[in-house]
Amino acid sequence: MSDVGTILPPAADDAHVTIPDVLISPETLVYVGLSSSKSAEVWDRWANWPPHGPGRETDADDGGLQVSFIDFIIGHIRNEPDAADESDAQWRACLQACGIANDMQDAIMDPHFRYLRLSHSCLYWIRDTVEMRYAELQEIQRKSEHGRPVSGLQQQQQQSMAGTAPKIWSVERANATAARDAPGYTVLYKAVDQARIAYFFDEAGVLKNINALESRPPSDFSRNRCMFYFTPDVRVAEYSAGYAKRRSGGGSGSSIVIFCLRIPNAAIDSLAEPDIRRLHWPSDDWKELVWYSRTQQWPLPSHLRPYRDALLIIGTKARKSHAAYRAMGSWEEVTEDCVLKVGARGELEEATQYVISGEDEGGEWLEENGDMRMYLYTRSDLDTWLTENPASR
Repeated sequence: MSDVGTILPPAADDAHVTIPDVLISPETLVYVGLSSSKSAEVWDRWANWPPHGPGRETDADDGGLQVSFIDFIIGHIRNEPDAADESDAQWRACLQACGIANDMQDAIMDPHFRYLRLSHSCLYWIRDTVEMRYAELQEIQRKSEHGRPVSGLQQQQQQSMAGTAPKIWSVERANATAARDAPGYTVLYKAVDQARIAYFFDEAGVLKNINALESRPPSDFSRNRCMFYFTPDVRVAEYSAGYAKRRSGGGSGSSIVIFCLRIPNAAIDSLAEPDIRRLHWPSDDWKELVWYSRTQQWPLPSHLRPYRDALLIIGTKARKSHAAYRAMGSWEEVTEDCVLKVGARGELEEATQYVISGEDEGGEWLEENGDMRMYLYTRSDLDTWLTENPASR
Protein backbone atom coordinates (compact mmCIF):
# COMPACT_ATOMS: atom_id res chain seq x y z
CA MET A 1 0.00 0.00 0.00
CA SER A 2 1.28 3.42 -0.88
CA ASP A 3 2.04 6.28 1.44
CA VAL A 4 -1.14 8.17 2.34
CA GLY A 5 0.71 11.34 3.24
CA THR A 6 1.56 13.31 6.33
CA ILE A 7 -0.96 13.41 9.17
CA LEU A 8 -3.27 16.19 8.13
CA PRO A 9 -3.90 19.27 10.24
CA PRO A 10 -7.30 20.91 10.44
CA ALA A 11 -8.36 23.70 8.17
CA ALA A 12 -7.50 27.19 9.33
CA ASP A 13 -11.18 28.07 9.61
CA ASP A 14 -11.48 25.52 12.42
CA ALA A 15 -8.73 26.99 14.58
CA HIS A 16 -10.82 29.50 16.55
CA VAL A 17 -12.61 27.01 18.82
CA THR A 18 -11.69 27.08 22.52
CA ILE A 19 -9.92 23.88 23.50
CA PRO A 20 -9.93 22.54 27.10
CA ASP A 21 -6.50 22.71 28.72
CA VAL A 22 -7.05 19.40 30.54
CA LEU A 23 -8.48 16.34 28.81
CA ILE A 24 -10.31 14.91 31.82
CA SER A 25 -12.16 18.00 32.98
CA PRO A 26 -15.58 19.65 33.14
CA GLU A 27 -14.62 21.73 30.10
CA THR A 28 -14.21 18.56 28.06
CA LEU A 29 -17.76 17.52 28.87
CA VAL A 30 -18.96 20.79 27.38
CA TYR A 31 -16.68 20.40 24.35
CA VAL A 32 -17.98 16.93 23.49
CA GLY A 33 -21.51 18.29 23.42
CA LEU A 34 -23.10 18.07 26.85
CA SER A 35 -25.14 20.97 28.19
CA SER A 36 -23.81 22.97 31.14
CA SER A 37 -26.20 21.31 33.57
CA LYS A 38 -25.49 17.81 32.28
CA SER A 39 -21.75 18.47 32.35
CA ALA A 40 -21.98 19.54 35.99
CA GLU A 41 -23.97 16.40 36.84
CA VAL A 42 -21.58 14.03 35.07
CA TRP A 43 -18.48 15.73 36.49
CA ASP A 44 -19.89 15.59 40.02
CA ARG A 45 -20.29 11.83 39.72
CA TRP A 46 -16.79 11.46 38.31
CA ALA A 47 -15.22 13.64 41.01
CA ASN A 48 -17.10 11.88 43.81
CA TRP A 49 -16.23 8.35 42.78
CA PRO A 50 -17.48 5.59 45.12
CA PRO A 51 -14.79 3.75 47.10
CA HIS A 52 -16.02 0.35 45.95
CA GLY A 53 -16.15 -1.22 42.49
CA PRO A 54 -13.87 -0.43 39.54
CA GLY A 55 -11.59 2.57 39.65
CA ARG A 56 -11.19 5.49 37.27
CA GLU A 57 -8.47 5.72 34.66
CA THR A 58 -6.98 8.54 36.73
CA ASP A 59 -6.70 6.36 39.85
CA ALA A 60 -3.64 4.34 40.78
CA ASP A 61 -3.58 1.06 38.90
CA ASP A 62 -4.24 -1.75 41.38
CA GLY A 63 -4.61 -4.41 38.72
CA GLY A 64 -8.40 -4.25 38.75
CA LEU A 65 -10.91 -2.84 36.29
CA GLN A 66 -10.69 0.84 35.49
CA VAL A 67 -13.32 3.00 33.80
CA SER A 68 -12.13 5.38 31.10
CA PHE A 69 -13.49 8.92 31.04
CA ILE A 70 -15.05 8.48 27.61
CA ASP A 71 -16.81 5.25 28.63
CA PHE A 72 -18.08 7.02 31.74
CA ILE A 73 -19.53 9.79 29.57
CA ILE A 74 -21.17 7.33 27.18
CA GLY A 75 -22.56 5.41 30.14
CA HIS A 76 -24.63 8.45 31.08
CA ILE A 77 -26.17 8.47 27.60
CA ARG A 78 -26.81 4.88 26.58
CA ASN A 79 -29.48 4.20 29.21
CA GLU A 80 -31.83 6.93 28.00
CA PRO A 81 -34.86 6.01 25.83
CA ASP A 82 -33.78 5.94 22.19
CA ALA A 83 -35.46 7.43 19.13
CA ALA A 84 -35.28 5.72 15.77
CA ASP A 85 -38.38 6.59 13.75
CA GLU A 86 -39.00 9.64 11.59
CA SER A 87 -40.47 11.83 14.33
CA ASP A 88 -38.13 14.79 14.78
CA ALA A 89 -39.97 15.59 18.01
CA GLN A 90 -38.99 12.22 19.47
CA TRP A 91 -35.39 12.79 18.41
CA ARG A 92 -35.36 16.17 20.13
CA ALA A 93 -36.83 14.58 23.26
CA CYS A 94 -34.06 11.97 23.24
CA LEU A 95 -31.37 14.62 22.78
CA GLN A 96 -32.83 16.64 25.65
CA ALA A 97 -33.04 13.58 27.93
CA CYS A 98 -29.36 12.85 27.24
CA GLY A 99 -28.43 16.40 28.19
CA ILE A 100 -27.09 17.37 24.77
CA ALA A 101 -26.30 21.05 24.24
CA ASN A 102 -28.42 22.99 21.77
CA ASP A 103 -25.64 23.53 19.23
CA MET A 104 -24.88 19.81 19.08
CA GLN A 105 -28.59 19.05 18.85
CA ASP A 106 -28.84 21.34 15.85
CA ALA A 107 -25.81 19.70 14.24
CA ILE A 108 -27.26 16.22 14.59
CA MET A 109 -30.70 17.38 13.46
CA ASP A 110 -29.50 19.46 10.49
CA PRO A 111 -32.22 18.91 7.84
CA HIS A 112 -29.60 18.59 5.09
CA PHE A 113 -28.60 15.24 6.59
CA ARG A 114 -32.00 13.97 7.76
CA TYR A 115 -32.08 11.07 5.30
CA LEU A 116 -28.63 9.90 6.38
CA ARG A 117 -29.45 10.51 10.05
CA LEU A 118 -32.35 8.09 9.86
CA SER A 119 -29.89 5.34 8.89
CA HIS A 120 -29.20 5.00 12.62
CA SER A 121 -30.85 5.89 15.90
CA CYS A 122 -30.52 9.01 18.02
CA LEU A 123 -28.32 7.32 20.65
CA TYR A 124 -26.05 6.02 17.87
CA TRP A 125 -25.40 9.52 16.52
CA ILE A 126 -24.96 10.98 20.01
CA ARG A 127 -22.37 8.37 20.87
CA ASP A 128 -20.63 8.74 17.50
CA THR A 129 -20.46 12.52 17.88
CA VAL A 130 -19.24 12.43 21.48
CA GLU A 131 -16.57 9.86 20.64
CA MET A 132 -15.46 11.89 17.62
CA ARG A 133 -15.11 15.10 19.60
CA TYR A 134 -13.31 13.34 22.44
CA ALA A 135 -10.88 11.77 19.98
CA GLU A 136 -10.15 15.27 18.67
CA LEU A 137 -9.06 16.34 22.16
CA GLN A 138 -6.96 13.21 22.60
CA GLU A 139 -5.20 13.97 19.33
CA ILE A 140 -4.54 17.54 20.41
CA GLN A 141 -3.10 16.29 23.69
CA ARG A 142 -0.93 13.75 21.88
CA LYS A 143 0.50 16.42 19.58
CA SER A 144 1.10 18.73 22.53
CA GLU A 145 2.97 16.04 24.44
CA HIS A 146 5.24 15.54 21.44
CA GLY A 147 5.97 19.23 21.21
CA ARG A 148 3.87 19.80 18.12
CA PRO A 149 1.88 23.01 17.64
CA VAL A 150 -1.81 22.80 18.41
CA SER A 151 -2.95 25.57 16.11
CA GLY A 152 -4.29 24.23 12.85
CA LEU A 153 -3.17 27.36 11.01
CA GLN A 154 0.39 27.04 12.32
CA GLN A 155 0.53 23.40 11.29
CA GLN A 156 -0.70 24.21 7.81
CA GLN A 157 1.86 26.98 7.41
CA GLN A 158 4.71 24.76 8.58
CA GLN A 159 3.70 21.93 6.28
CA SER A 160 3.29 24.29 3.35
CA MET A 161 6.82 25.61 3.86
CA ALA A 162 8.08 22.05 3.98
CA GLY A 163 6.39 21.30 0.70
CA THR A 164 4.02 18.78 2.28
CA ALA A 165 0.83 20.83 2.54
CA PRO A 166 -2.24 18.61 2.87
CA LYS A 167 -4.34 17.92 -0.17
CA ILE A 168 -7.72 19.61 0.22
CA TRP A 169 -10.72 17.71 -1.10
CA SER A 170 -12.29 20.63 -2.97
CA VAL A 171 -8.98 21.37 -4.70
CA GLU A 172 -8.15 17.78 -5.56
CA ARG A 173 -11.66 16.40 -6.07
CA ALA A 174 -11.43 16.44 -9.85
CA ASN A 175 -8.15 14.53 -9.79
CA ALA A 176 -9.43 12.11 -7.15
CA THR A 177 -12.63 11.33 -9.02
CA ALA A 178 -10.95 11.23 -12.43
CA ALA A 179 -9.21 8.10 -11.24
CA ARG A 180 -12.58 6.36 -11.53
CA ASP A 181 -12.34 6.63 -15.28
CA ALA A 182 -8.79 5.30 -15.46
CA PRO A 183 -8.93 2.03 -17.40
CA GLY A 184 -8.24 -1.07 -15.38
CA TYR A 185 -9.03 0.28 -11.91
CA THR A 186 -11.86 0.49 -9.41
CA VAL A 187 -11.81 3.50 -7.07
CA LEU A 188 -13.45 3.31 -3.66
CA TYR A 189 -14.06 6.03 -1.07
CA LYS A 190 -14.48 6.25 2.67
CA ALA A 191 -15.07 9.27 4.91
CA VAL A 192 -13.26 9.07 8.25
CA ASP A 193 -12.75 11.20 11.33
CA GLN A 194 -8.95 11.37 11.29
CA ALA A 195 -8.53 11.80 15.04
CA ARG A 196 -10.00 8.37 15.67
CA ILE A 197 -7.40 6.70 13.48
CA ALA A 198 -4.42 8.94 14.32
CA TYR A 199 -2.65 6.27 16.34
CA PHE A 200 -2.61 3.97 13.35
CA PHE A 201 -0.09 6.13 11.46
CA ASP A 202 3.65 6.10 11.99
CA GLU A 203 5.72 9.25 12.50
CA ALA A 204 6.16 9.63 8.74
CA GLY A 205 2.39 9.71 8.28
CA VAL A 206 2.15 6.29 6.65
CA LEU A 207 -0.86 4.15 7.54
CA LYS A 208 0.71 1.33 9.51
CA ASN A 209 -2.45 -0.55 10.48
CA ILE A 210 -5.16 -0.90 7.85
CA ASN A 211 -7.55 -2.24 10.51
CA ALA A 212 -8.04 1.37 11.62
CA LEU A 213 -10.50 1.69 8.76
CA GLU A 214 -12.76 -1.16 9.87
CA SER A 215 -16.38 -0.63 10.89
CA ARG A 216 -17.61 -2.08 14.16
CA PRO A 217 -20.41 -4.65 14.27
CA PRO A 218 -23.27 -4.98 13.86
CA SER A 219 -23.15 -3.75 10.28
CA ASP A 220 -24.94 -4.48 7.02
CA PHE A 221 -23.22 -7.77 6.31
CA SER A 222 -21.86 -8.88 9.68
CA ARG A 223 -23.40 -9.43 13.10
CA ASN A 224 -20.23 -9.84 15.16
CA ARG A 225 -17.10 -9.04 13.14
CA CYS A 226 -15.37 -5.86 12.09
CA MET A 227 -15.42 -5.33 8.32
CA PHE A 228 -14.02 -2.84 5.80
CA TYR A 229 -16.76 -0.83 4.10
CA PHE A 230 -15.99 1.35 1.06
CA THR A 231 -18.23 2.94 -1.55
CA PRO A 232 -17.55 3.40 -5.27
CA ASP A 233 -19.92 6.40 -5.25
CA VAL A 234 -18.22 9.66 -4.31
CA ARG A 235 -21.62 11.17 -3.45
CA VAL A 236 -22.01 8.72 -0.57
CA ALA A 237 -18.55 9.57 0.78
CA GLU A 238 -19.20 13.33 0.54
CA TYR A 239 -22.56 12.92 2.26
CA SER A 240 -20.93 11.05 5.15
CA ALA A 241 -18.00 13.47 5.31
CA GLY A 242 -20.34 16.45 5.39
CA TYR A 243 -22.39 15.06 8.26
CA ALA A 244 -19.26 14.19 10.24
CA LYS A 245 -17.86 17.68 9.66
CA ARG A 246 -21.17 19.24 10.67
CA ARG A 247 -21.11 17.30 13.96
CA SER A 248 -17.41 17.69 14.76
CA GLY A 249 -16.24 19.95 17.54
CA GLY A 250 -14.63 22.32 15.07
CA GLY A 251 -11.43 22.49 17.09
CA SER A 252 -7.86 22.05 15.95
CA GLY A 253 -8.18 18.29 15.98
CA SER A 254 -11.39 18.09 13.96
CA SER A 255 -10.07 16.77 10.67
CA ILE A 256 -12.47 14.83 8.48
CA VAL A 257 -10.77 13.05 5.61
CA ILE A 258 -11.88 11.16 2.54
CA PHE A 259 -9.81 8.11 1.66
CA CYS A 260 -9.54 7.16 -1.99
CA LEU A 261 -8.58 3.55 -2.57
CA ARG A 262 -7.66 2.51 -6.10
CA ILE A 263 -7.66 -1.24 -6.76
CA PRO A 264 -6.66 -2.91 -10.05
CA ASN A 265 -9.63 -4.61 -11.67
CA ALA A 266 -7.36 -7.58 -12.23
CA ALA A 267 -7.11 -8.07 -8.45
CA ILE A 268 -10.90 -8.13 -8.16
CA ASP A 269 -11.39 -10.26 -11.28
CA SER A 270 -8.90 -12.80 -9.95
CA LEU A 271 -11.29 -13.56 -7.09
CA ALA A 272 -13.80 -16.33 -7.64
CA GLU A 273 -16.43 -17.86 -5.41
CA PRO A 274 -16.28 -18.49 -2.51
CA ASP A 275 -13.86 -15.53 -2.10
CA ILE A 276 -16.13 -13.03 -3.85
CA ARG A 277 -19.90 -12.69 -3.58
CA ARG A 278 -22.42 -10.26 -5.03
CA LEU A 279 -25.49 -9.36 -3.04
CA HIS A 280 -28.01 -6.76 -4.19
CA TRP A 281 -31.48 -5.55 -3.43
CA PRO A 282 -34.14 -6.96 -3.92
CA SER A 283 -32.79 -10.49 -3.56
CA ASP A 284 -34.01 -12.47 -0.57
CA ASP A 285 -30.42 -13.20 0.40
CA TRP A 286 -29.76 -9.46 0.72
CA LYS A 287 -32.84 -8.94 2.87
CA GLU A 288 -31.99 -11.91 5.06
CA LEU A 289 -28.31 -11.11 5.55
CA VAL A 290 -28.97 -7.46 6.40
CA TRP A 291 -31.73 -8.42 8.84
CA TYR A 292 -29.71 -11.18 10.53
CA SER A 293 -26.64 -8.92 10.73
CA ARG A 294 -28.32 -5.77 12.01
CA THR A 295 -30.43 -7.67 14.58
CA GLN A 296 -27.49 -9.94 15.51
CA GLN A 297 -29.73 -12.97 15.19
CA TRP A 298 -28.12 -16.35 15.64
CA PRO A 299 -27.61 -18.88 14.17
CA LEU A 300 -27.04 -17.60 10.66
CA PRO A 301 -28.93 -19.78 8.15
CA SER A 302 -26.65 -22.17 6.30
CA HIS A 303 -27.34 -20.63 2.88
CA LEU A 304 -26.03 -17.24 4.16
CA ARG A 305 -22.79 -18.54 5.65
CA PRO A 306 -20.84 -18.30 2.36
CA TYR A 307 -21.21 -14.51 2.63
CA ARG A 308 -19.67 -14.61 6.09
CA ASP A 309 -16.64 -16.46 4.72
CA ALA A 310 -16.15 -14.33 1.58
CA LEU A 311 -13.13 -12.07 1.17
CA LEU A 312 -15.12 -9.47 -0.78
CA ILE A 313 -18.84 -8.78 -1.02
CA ILE A 314 -20.10 -6.28 -3.60
CA GLY A 315 -23.61 -5.33 -2.66
CA THR A 316 -26.30 -2.77 -1.97
CA LYS A 317 -25.84 -0.44 0.98
CA ALA A 318 -28.56 -0.69 3.63
CA ARG A 319 -30.30 2.01 5.58
CA LYS A 320 -32.45 2.28 8.74
CA SER A 321 -31.41 1.87 12.37
CA HIS A 322 -30.67 -1.40 14.15
CA ALA A 323 -33.80 -0.77 16.20
CA ALA A 324 -35.91 -0.58 13.05
CA TYR A 325 -34.72 -4.02 12.00
CA ARG A 326 -35.24 -5.44 15.49
CA ALA A 327 -38.83 -4.18 15.39
CA MET A 328 -39.48 -6.36 12.33
CA GLY A 329 -40.92 -9.81 12.87
CA SER A 330 -38.65 -11.34 10.25
CA TRP A 331 -36.46 -10.52 7.26
CA GLU A 332 -39.55 -10.64 5.07
CA GLU A 333 -40.52 -7.22 6.42
CA VAL A 334 -37.41 -5.62 4.90
CA THR A 335 -38.61 -3.17 2.24
CA GLU A 336 -37.06 -0.88 -0.35
CA ASP A 337 -37.08 1.87 2.29
CA CYS A 338 -34.19 -0.07 3.88
CA VAL A 339 -31.98 0.71 0.86
CA LEU A 340 -29.70 3.75 0.89
CA LYS A 341 -30.18 5.82 -2.25
CA VAL A 342 -28.34 8.87 -3.53
CA GLY A 343 -28.91 11.42 -6.24
CA ALA A 344 -31.33 14.20 -7.08
CA ARG A 345 -35.02 13.82 -6.41
CA GLY A 346 -36.60 11.66 -9.05
CA GLU A 347 -33.20 10.30 -10.06
CA LEU A 348 -32.27 8.29 -6.98
CA GLU A 349 -29.89 5.36 -7.37
CA GLU A 350 -29.22 2.48 -5.01
CA ALA A 351 -25.85 2.94 -3.29
CA THR A 352 -23.33 0.15 -3.74
CA GLN A 353 -20.63 -0.86 -1.27
CA TYR A 354 -17.53 -3.01 -1.37
CA VAL A 355 -17.20 -4.96 1.87
CA ILE A 356 -13.87 -6.62 2.60
CA SER A 357 -13.40 -9.21 5.32
CA GLY A 358 -11.96 -7.91 8.57
CA GLU A 359 -9.97 -11.09 9.03
CA ASP A 360 -6.22 -11.03 8.37
CA GLU A 361 -6.61 -12.02 4.74
CA GLY A 362 -8.87 -9.05 4.07
CA GLY A 363 -6.40 -6.51 5.44
CA GLU A 364 -3.54 -8.21 3.65
CA TRP A 365 -5.47 -8.14 0.37
CA LEU A 366 -6.07 -4.41 0.74
CA GLU A 367 -2.42 -3.71 1.57
CA GLU A 368 -1.19 -5.76 -1.36
CA ASN A 369 -3.59 -4.34 -3.95
CA GLY A 370 -4.72 -0.94 -2.75
CA ASP A 371 -3.22 2.40 -3.74
CA MET A 372 -4.56 4.85 -1.16
CA ARG A 373 -4.71 8.62 -1.00
CA MET A 374 -6.16 10.83 1.71
CA TYR A 375 -7.80 14.26 1.33
CA LEU A 376 -8.79 16.79 3.97
CA TYR A 377 -12.50 17.67 3.99
CA THR A 378 -12.66 21.25 5.23
CA ARG A 379 -15.36 23.57 6.51
CA SER A 380 -15.30 25.23 3.09
CA ASP A 381 -16.04 21.87 1.49
CA LEU A 382 -19.02 21.49 3.81
CA ASP A 383 -20.29 24.99 3.04
CA THR A 384 -20.09 24.28 -0.68
CA TRP A 385 -21.92 20.99 -0.25
CA LEU A 386 -24.69 22.63 1.80
CA THR A 387 -25.15 25.27 -0.88
CA GLU A 388 -25.34 22.73 -3.68
CA ASN A 389 -27.60 20.27 -1.86
CA PRO A 390 -31.02 21.33 -0.53
CA ALA A 391 -32.35 20.06 2.79
CA SER A 392 -32.67 16.29 2.69
CA ARG A 393 -35.84 14.62 1.50
